[in-house]
Amino acid sequence: MDEGGSLLQPPPYAQRLADILRAHAAFAANQPGGIRASLKFRDLSGIRLPGRALAGADFTGASLRNADLTGADLSGAILFSADLRDAMLDGAKLVGADLRGARLCGAKIRRADLSGVDLREGALMASRGGDLVAPREGSQTEAVATALLGSRLNGARGGRANLGRADLRDADLSGSNFARADLTRSDLTGCNLEGASFSGANLEGAVLEGAVLCRANLTDANLTGASLLGALLDDARTDRTNFTGAMRTRSIEELGRDVATIFAQHRDWIDSDGRRGTRADLTGTDLRGADLRGLNLSAAVLALADLREADLSGAMLIMSDLGGADARAARFVEADLRGASLERTSLHGADLTAVNLGPMLIRGAIAWPSNLARARLVGARLTRAVLLDAKMARADLTDCDIEGAMMDGADLSGTVLDLAVAISAGEACEAEVAPAA
Repeated sequence: MDEGGSLLQPPPYAQRLADILRAHAAFAANQPGGIRASLKFRDLSGIRLPGRALAGADFTGASLRNADLTGADLSGAILFSADLRDAMLDGAKLVGADLRGARLCGAKIRRADLSGVDLREGALMASRGGDLVAPREGSQTEAVATALLGSRLNGARGGRANLGRADLRDADLSGSNFARADLTRSDLTGCNLEGASFSGANLEGAVLEGAVLCRANLTDANLTGASLLGALLDDARTDRTNFTGAMRTRSIEELGRDVATIFAQHRDWIDSDGRRGTRADLTGTDLRGADLRGLNLSAAVLALADLREADLSGAMLIMSDLGGADARAARFVEADLRGASLERTSLHGADLTAVNLGPMLIRGAIAWPSNLARARLVGARLTRAVLLDAKMARADLTDCDIEGAMMDGADLSGTVLDLAVAISAGEACEAEVAPAA
């Protein structure tokens, strides 16, 4: 620790450290001779412990800066005021770990499990000449610019934690408590923040595109300049929330052209191979309940748009971009979506009966697959849908009706298939049935 005086001690010599870790592995496995590892205040900077069983180990005040803990099991570990700056923790298990007052700036903690982790304030004090001295200034848990992409932090306690500029894309923070935390300019794209508390938190300039904020508490939060395009805010508490300058769904009027003109110019753009007209860009536009049946919207941009209850039955949406759109309860019956992007699109309860989401042949040779990665299809109808070779990694098909759907070659890795109707045994075996982060 480099502020206010160091409490660090040199690491145990190599053989002694190996013995400590071996005894701890036995402790973690409830084997005879096991002893919980105590490495308090040890300087373990740069140590390599990938995949090690370290559950419950005590690293209070230790330096693990630049350490390699990739895939390690640190469940319930005590990392109170530990220095984990620039450490590698990708795929690590930190369930219920104590990270109060820890420093995680620049750490890589991608696709890790931090369920129930404690990220609240915490400070160590040392006695020097009869006076209490803090080894470093401040007591906040610091996770500035930390990479937490795809990680699980559901039920985490992060009150007052500093996660400014953190990469939290597609992370699960449902039911967590980040009241009065600093998330300035953090990236929460596609995050599950359902039921989380951000009361009094600073989310200035944060990116919350396509995030699920249903039933979240945003009371007194600062979202100045934040991007909320495609975000789901059903039943969220927004008392005294500061939305000044925040990017939210725009109306058709804000585009300066009426819908008929936009679609006519888009049709001209298609018919002339882009030489005339203008490609339709309806990013973040409010199209709730719109009647778009039978329209040719191929290659149109509908990313982050509000398409709730819109009717796109029979529409041509070849190679279109609907990424992050809110299309809950929308109708896509017999629509042509070959090669389209629906990454992170919310399609809860949508009707995609007989939709074509197969690959699009480009120049007669390149097969461009449709992308439904992380799409939310809870309770959707995909009967007789064509999903050949579709990218569906980590999509949520809970309670989805896929009777008669063609899914040969589809990437179902990490896809949630709980209670999906009519999934074949072969398809279920190929899928890695696990909650999407």
